[in-house]
Amino acid sequence: MTGTTDGRVWHDGAGEALTHRVTVYLGGPEDGAELTMEYAATWKEASDFTVAAVHAGLAVTVDGRIRPGLRRLPRYGFRH
Repeated sequence: MTGTTDGRVWHDGAGEALTHRVTVYLGGPEDGAELTMEYAATWKEASDFTVAAVHAGLAVTVDGRIRPGLRRLPRYGFRH
């Protein structure tokens, strides 16, 4: 998949650098979160998503801990 690991930058199929891991916690970010979802994203996608998610009441963290196998952040966000 895509991501940043060991100093390498991973890219998606369109050539965009996926440099951030976005983690969404449903049920809270503490150890007892009911559901935790992790995604790879560009800086802009991670920033835009975080603003919208926090506004919607979700707990979200963003870091640079990208690893192979992370799914791409959905481009159109989550539907409810």
